[in-house]
Amino acid sequence: MSNNELLVLTLVLQESDKNTFNNIIAITKKYILSLDINLKKTSILKKNKASDFYFFDSVNNFKLKNLKKRLININVDLCLQLLSHRNKKLLISDMDGTIIENETLNDIANFLGKGDQVKKITDLGLKGRLDFSTSLENRVHLLKGLRLSSLEEAKRIVTFKKGAKKLFKVLKEKNFTTVLVSGGFKPITTYVQKYLSMDYEYSNTFGVIGDLFDGTTNGPIINANYKEKIVNKLLKKLNLNKNQIVGIGDAANDMNMLLSVGLPIAFKAQEIVKANFENQINNTDLTSVLYFLGIKH
Repeated sequence: MSNNELLVLTLVLQESDKNTFNNIIAITKKYILSLDINLKKTSILKKNKASDFYFFDSVNNFKLKNLKKRLININVDLCLQLLSHRNKKLLISDMDGTIIENETLNDIANFLGKGDQVKKITDLGLKGRLDFSTSLENRVHLLKGLRLSSLEEAKRIVTFKKGAKKLFKVLKEKNFTTVLVSGGFKPITTYVQKYLSMDYEYSNTFGVIGDLFDGTTNGPIINANYKEKIVNKLLKKLNLNKNQIVGIGDAANDMNMLLSVGLPIAFKAQEIVKANFENQINNTDLTSVLYFLGIKH
């Protein structure tokens, strides 16, 4: 059997714990062996926290969802991929709800006293119940008349997700190209890009008259289709193939982007996203992406 068909399963615990770690190792080995799968080896990525399992599964007996059922009461995240595709060169990530805690349009709307109105529309878009472009236009319209200085206030309350700084620091050391693709707005996205030293940033721009928002956007809206276009543009620009790209997102408008990359990861995502992507981070933080890529830290 070709090594190109060798699978690698990565498990990452929420916290380092010897007993829990040994327990998930035993459960996972038992499940793999029960399927008559050829388990080649295991490898520790971090003591009592993260591990790899390497195996062949020529008849697709292994089901990640079935292993998850066996580990349902344990705070662990899992990733399954072909070992031959593990060597990535580019990471592309959403911003709001993925690498920062905030939904930034909601934050901005709070300055006008329209936070609740905007949040309702935001939530519909995140869950895929309202087209993202329509959702964005409706929310931005509600911001008409807001002072530009509100953006500086919004930047000050940006809270980064746990592990974000370490993830991008390590990827930079590993010569990864990192890309921010957001349905959010400059200059907040620019602040996040620079804080994390990301290479590229794609986001929306508010329409402005004087020092006030005019209730519109300038240029193309960074919606689901546009996020996919950006991936295709980067493939050509950087001479990559999709298997060299890892993507992270949490909402319905990230799904086209995630479908376009070799390793899509649903990060603490909406149910519609979880239903479409098996590799998920629900219990741990952004540094689990490094373990998924085989990077010890």
